[in-house]
Amino acid sequence: MSERTVVSIEGMTCQHCVRAVEQALEELTGVESSDVAIGSATVRYDASAVGTDAILDAIADAGYSPALAADPS
Repeated sequence: MSERTVVSIEGMTCQHCVRAVEQALEELTGVESSDVAIGSATVRYDASAVGTDAILDAIADAGYSPALAADPS
């Protein structure tokens, strides 16, 4: 089942940071798509293959400070 989460990300300052987070998310099995901008990411994922903890861990491993954000929609 496909789900969507919004993550706020501290420590991002440039397009290199955006690409680093995109690559970290692309490596996770179950991530279907991501829309990454400086300071946030919207991630669509298969909840049976990957969870939000793994998504947050991947972003943290890339060197940034992620937290689940309130979804504005």
